[in-house]
Amino acid sequence: MKIYISKKISPQILPILFLPYDDAIVTQADLLAKAAFFCIMLVVANIISLINNIMAINSTRNGLNMKITVLGAGHGGVAMSADMALSGYDVSLAAVKEHSTNIKLLRSTGGIKIEGFTSSGRQPQFASPKVITEDVPAVLKDADIIMLILPAFAQEVYTDLIIRHAKNGAIVLFPCGGFSALKFYNELKNIGMQDAFIPCETSSLVYTAKITGAGKVFIKAIKDNVYFSAVPIEKSDEALKKLNIIYPQFKKVHSVWQTSFSNPSAVLHTIPTLLNMSRIEQMGPYRYSHYDITPCVGKVMEAVDEERISVAGKLFPNPPTFLETMCKIYNLNCGGIYEAIKSISAYNIQFSPDGMKHRYVTEDIPYSLVPMATIAKKLDIPTPNMDSVINIACMANGENYWQIGRTAEKLGFKNENIEAKYQAAREEAAFAL
Repeated sequence: MKIYISKKISPQILPILFLPYDDAIVTQADLLAKAAFFCIMLVVANIISLINNIMAINSTRNGLNMKITVLGAGHGGVAMSADMALSGYDVSLAAVKEHSTNIKLLRSTGGIKIEGFTSSGRQPQFASPKVITEDVPAVLKDADIIMLILPAFAQEVYTDLIIRHAKNGAIVLFPCGGFSALKFYNELKNIGMQDAFIPCETSSLVYTAKITGAGKVFIKAIKDNVYFSAVPIEKSDEALKKLNIIYPQFKKVHSVWQTSFSNPSAVLHTIPTLLNMSRIEQMGPYRYSHYDITPCVGKVMEAVDEERISVAGKLFPNPPTFLETMCKIYNLNCGGIYEAIKSISAYNIQFSPDGMKHRYVTEDIPYSLVPMATIAKKLDIPTPNMDSVINIACMANGENYWQIGRTAEKLGFKNENIEAKYQAAREEAAFAL
């Protein structure tokens, strides 16, 4: 590019010379006009940025008025409490003494060093929840939002404490499906406290994270879209009004049937683990990636998922496949389960379970697949592939998960006029993500 100057140019105009002119004769008037346009656009951009920042600040300020308690100091609980603390929320992290190993470590470090991603977009850094404690009742009494980031088999001690110590109207969120919100609501109903709290759940934890050392957590990914529902469904909007301040990616769906039936772990954790049990027992835990999935393992997952869809379709309209759910969560466009799992960068580096007593089996079989399969039996829907996965887990661990799991009976499921009850719902458009 050549630039010819017809008059002497002042130094203030020199930066504008970088604007493209194609072998043109440029006058100072031309450059001043360009400079004026550039300045106007810069001012407009700054105004837009300011408006966005004000909106974000107002939203955060609303959230800062809420007290949040995270129960459970595993990978998810540590990631969630650290990320919310970094965003400025009033968050406490607590676990009962039986689960307090990480609580003691975090108290000694004074907080949590975040690596990887943050939901606020801020630089990952050290963050300190307001309280890190084993005194669960103390952080329940004033909590507006209670997050139970725990395996389903460890929830009961905490839900008992919530019933006894949490304040009336608190939102109680189970972020990993497993029919947990429905179970808690039924417990409340049995003791006449169904209006005391707002039980709700998401289909999966919003974070993909791992504790990497004392006081350190690596947040590998934060999901873009997560299904959400409260029970009863009429409470969903009330709960989301507060929760969306923190997690705008929570999207209301038809009911807690949809959040629990859409929990990816039921398919993602169980099948690759059981089909890889020989290597896991010989070598685990070992470093692997993408759950060691192969094309044939992907086909087994698809066969089980087809049965899941056939059952879910009786309970809510337009149930998404496992593939559709994963593509929504991680913003993918893939043609099959194998391709999708291999495309998720958050799964690039993982460690296998250390054996078949890992929660991928001991939680996701009895608290996800067993409820689905027993509900299917109530609806006279055959699920031979799903049943086979459950039976393999029972044989491998010497447990009767059909008996100890969250069965349809334990969830209070009754097949009374199920077709009529949900026909109207099926005719309505499902809440879209």
